[in-house]
Amino acid sequence: MSEKGILHDLKRGTRESEPYDSTWERDYMLLIDADATVKRWERCRSLRIPYTKADGKRGRYNPDFIVEREDGQKELHEVKGGHLLADADTQRKLAAGEAFCRTREMVFKVITRRK
Repeated sequence: MSEKGILHDLKRGTRESEPYDSTWERDYMLLIDADATVKRWERCRSLRIPYTKADGKRGRYNPDFIVEREDGQKELHEVKGGHLLADADTQRKLAAGEAFCRTREMVFKVITRRK
């Protein structure tokens, strides 16, 4: 079930509070905020990665989170329901995110739960 809200009192977030678009995002935010290997993290607000949709039209993909580890490694994280991973446009977005990170020596992670 999708539930929107705001998570408050964050320790490693770049802001004291961050919005979430689903309970899965909220739960993941709690995990990364408690992760001692994370130096800081935030919602990706302005990053738009271009990609080509399955119908040939241009699109822009906005990953969920940018994470910086204590060792300096930067990562983009996408929280995505397992049922959406087979979608052609989702696959294209994730491929664009992976390519974006590879050219910048970043890590791209897809975080999912499967039922």
